Amino acid sequence: MSRRLLYAASAMALVVGCTTFDRAVGLVPWFTTMRDQIAIRPFEAPQRTPPPGSVPTWGREDSLDLFGSDLRNVINPVPREDASLVRGRAIYNTYCTVCHGATGAGDGPVAQKLLGMVPPLIGGTATTRTDGYLYAIIRHGRGAMPRYGDKILGRDRWHVVNYVRTLQGQ
Repeated sequence: MSRRLLYAASAMALVVGCTTFDRAVGLVPWFTTMRDQIAIRPFEAPQRTPPPGSVPTWGREDSLDLFGSDLRNVINPVPREDASLVRGRAIYNTYCTVCHGATGAGDGPVAQKLLGMVPPLIGGTATTRTDGYLYAIIRHGRGAMPRYGDKILGRDRWHVVNYVRTLQGQ
């Protein structure tokens, strides 16, 4: 009996001694090891579609500079439809109502207490501004208005512009 045990121990020592323990365990079919797994290579085809709201890999967004760009030629790519107005109203109520008020009259609670006068969106020069200008103001801010480009992303800015146009009665 001890001789059989000695032979088994010698055979095991040869198997383990000639290879790593992980490779030896990998020879046993019911054990799973990390070295035998499906490799995922995310930068090789076929590529997966990125999740919504992720950062684009093809470049950066156009800056639409308030002072250096001709914003009259910027066309609103989002049609003024019910879905756009619903989305624009939700975003407007989240970010804009505190200063510009629910109707766009510049009578929001923060504006009256902290800022003094906030330009109304429903009258004055705001009605003569182009959609591109309103988009750029939302993105970059101006004066006391902070920039919302990092909070309101891409097409959502156009939805807000569409909603502001409905407040203006256009």
